[in-house]
Amino acid sequence: MSNIQKPDTEITDIIGFIQKGGNVKPFLKDVFLIKVHVAGLDYIDDIDEIFPKIEVGDRLELFREATNEYDKHAILVKYRGEKIGYVPRKDNYVLSKLMDGGKHLYGVVVSIGMDEVYENYQFRFINFKIFLNDH
Repeated sequence: MSNIQKPDTEITDIIGFIQKGGNVKPFLKDVFLIKVHVAGLDYIDDIDEIFPKIEVGDRLELFREATNEYDKHAILVKYRGEKIGYVPRKDNYVLSKLMDGGKHLYGVVVSIGMDEVYENYQFRFINFKIFLNDH
């Protein structure tokens, strides 16, 4: 007789379900990963035309840019097909690995605005949440 005790938890029920041929569905909701800002807004040529159109709740598309000469983990951020910047370098390593592994990530704008950082210098910002979509 074995003295190994079978744990009685929900996870054992799930494992048993799978072992009996049960099918586990992917996430029912997208998974929130991190909140970041769009880096490099001031370097975008058409940002004066694009920025006023962006609103809280708008979706942002994320694209891997593995051939970026400055950052091999670069993730490009687009709004309605227009480049608006990048995921900050300090936040892109794990996200780039997820994308390289075939995962789909996207952003949702949570705040947008202008701050006067220096006298007579207006600083644009866009903060957004990044989600993992398993569909």
